[in-house]
Amino acid sequence: MTIPQLLQDLTTAVRVGDRVRALELVRQIQRRLATEAADHAAVERQVRALLAELDQAETMAQAEMLTFDPLAERSALTLADDERLYPLWFGTNRRPSADGKGFTGERHSRTSLGQVTVRVPDAHRLGETGSSFWSKLKRLDFRDDHLRLHEVKVQDANDFYSSLQTTLQKDGASQALFFLHGFNVTFEEAAIRAAQLGCDLAVPGATAFFSWPSRGSVVAYPADEASIEASERAITDFLVDFATKSGAEKIHVIAHSMGNRGLLRALQRIAANAETRGKVKFGQIFLAAPDVDRDLFLDLASLYPEHSERTTLYASNGDLPVVLSAELHAAPRAGYYTPYTVAPGVDTIAVPDFNLDLLGHSYFAQAAALLHDIFGLMRLDASPSKRQQISPVVHEGTSFWKLKQ
Repeated sequence: MTIPQLLQDLTTAVRVGDRVRALELVRQIQRRLATEAADHAAVERQVRALLAELDQAETMAQAEMLTFDPLAERSALTLADDERLYPLWFGTNRRPSADGKGFTGERHSRTSLGQVTVRVPDAHRLGETGSSFWSKLKRLDFRDDHLRLHEVKVQDANDFYSSLQTTLQKDGASQALFFLHGFNVTFEEAAIRAAQLGCDLAVPGATAFFSWPSRGSVVAYPADEASIEASERAITDFLVDFATKSGAEKIHVIAHSMGNRGLLRALQRIAANAETRGKVKFGQIFLAAPDVDRDLFLDLASLYPEHSERTTLYASNGDLPVVLSAELHAAPRAGYYTPYTVAPGVDTIAVPDFNLDLLGHSYFAQAAALLHDIFGLMRLDASPSKRQQISPVVHEGTSFWKLKQ
């Protein structure tokens, strides 16, 4: 069967509650993806070779019109004229790698602070961290548009916040964006996604992220669940310090997928601590595809309006990982499109299936309509009724909002 057929069968199995069949179909999809990835790589090499041959053929007059070399890959060692470095500040409780140039998927007993820079090419497109060869071929634009990690520099707390404050003062900006990633994400991937968000949202200040020790593997979902739970204190401490020491007057928060568990527990710890209660306030909080038990979310949802100017929850009916999580836990997730999760003080936005990737789980950072909505909220804090791309919806007696595609 093709992958679309397998996905259709998986949808059916999930809807009828056939857990055994659903998990078997997931394994089949993973095997098929691995096989097709190898096939695609072989075909891609052949296409590249043929294009190179075409480019070199002296008899092809049209080849002179091409302004690109389909085989050219910009060096990762030098900064090209059409690239820029995007600075990020980070905290992580991952174990440092042996070469000291990054971090692993293992837990560490302490939190490391520092700065990373990410290469952002001029060819970067809104909502993307890099296009596949086939997308470039379709567009006939072979420029390198991949964001890449450039440098990781660990700092002590004093240097970390001093450099952050200096940057905010120098740019005359008083805002910051904080990103908390989900499961199946490496440190490098977290940095690249944070840089993409920072660039696309044109953050008027600084962008930071916290990277908890996700293993960076789909099959390591149970291990990631344990790691995010064990990281609650580290996430809380970083959030409190960042909010009180960064110098930013307003800090916006984006939490994705399983990262929402860490954020929710962090807010609970902040509220329970007499030293921090009422002293930590954020601007906009964006809950993207939260992989959080729906009942737990509803029980603790009052924490969001207590700690933000506005909280927005995005849920999509095309989000396969959240659907599978609901099946795995035999309980709805807050980011699952039905039953829609609606809580006082939280704006629930139903997001259409933008069909941007196979799993439909990263729409928060990929869909232009969603990025525009986040961009506007960071600057205007407009209610859903005052945003042109948002319309009211009533489903089975429950009122919420819908994002137009």
